[in-house]
Amino acid sequence: MHRYSLILIVLTAICLLPMSASAQQPTTVPGCPTLGDLPTRLKPGMWAKTVAGFTINRRAEPDLQSARTGQIPNGDILRVADGPRCADGYVWWLLNYDSMMGWTAEGDAQSGDYWLEGVGKIAEPAADSDEPDGCLQPPEIYDRLQINSFASVNLRTLAMLDHAQELYSVGGGVIHLRDSIMQGSYNPGAVEASFGTHDGGGALDISVREIGSGILLADEIKPLLHALRLAGFAAYLRDTNELYKGSPIHIHAIAIGDAELSSAARAQIDGTFGYLRGFNALPQDSGIPLPDTSGEMVICDWMKAMGFDDLRGE
Repeated sequence: MHRYSLILIVLTAICLLPMSASAQQPTTVPGCPTLGDLPTRLKPGMWAKTVAGFTINRRAEPDLQSARTGQIPNGDILRVADGPRCADGYVWWLLNYDSMMGWTAEGDAQSGDYWLEGVGKIAEPAADSDEPDGCLQPPEIYDRLQINSFASVNLRTLAMLDHAQELYSVGGGVIHLRDSIMQGSYNPGAVEASFGTHDGGGALDISVREIGSGILLADEIKPLLHALRLAGFAAYLRDTNELYKGSPIHIHAIAIGDAELSSAARAQIDGTFGYLRGFNALPQDSGIPLPDTSGEMVICDWMKAMGFDDLRGE
């Protein structure tokens, strides 16, 4: 069985839900008398973000009596997996947040305040599509979120990273991507060896070493690269000393189609030395591109719709 075929049922259900702006208009839920003045705006398969203004809880079941299983910070991105359910005066949704599942209320019916807001759209795949299993169009949302003290990313990039986490974890991957970000986006001039690729949005550097011990997780590199490419990144392994003497081993990833990419980052996708041309995205003094040795190129239908296609041989 294909490494990622286990998620086909979920992704198929998602892709069969064509979405437009009208899909986010409030609707009532049959059999749910507790909605009051807060009709639902969500559907399973949607991307959503938290808009409560505070951290919201996740629960094991859709009711207030169930155990809390975690929290979601304000302004973060997630995907709606199931629902709605009605209990205790709230409308509940099963959310996939950073590959962790839990139930969260959509908002407070008494105050009329929403805690979750649908974002983006999901395109229906073409009937003759031959895209690989695991492709999922990211939401076009560019709100920025600070992941740690030195890494800022937009929600589009974070949604793609979380999707890569889901794909990678299905195969037994042990690296937690949000915790392994070495450098994020919107970081102009901070690292000279980055060639300006992190000046705008859509750029990430990810550690492939175990947190704490620093042990190289060599067996994780190949499946992680493939998951990142399925999620829509032009992702490469940058080996020790490859960029400069003493440069650390890591994965460098550029989000395909990000509207806020720097010019240097965009060039790593479809430029002379870019991913879509089958090269490793590192400019060479000789002018001769080096082949991509980080894995199989992945092209999803949503990439093609944005004008990003296989350019090898052109």
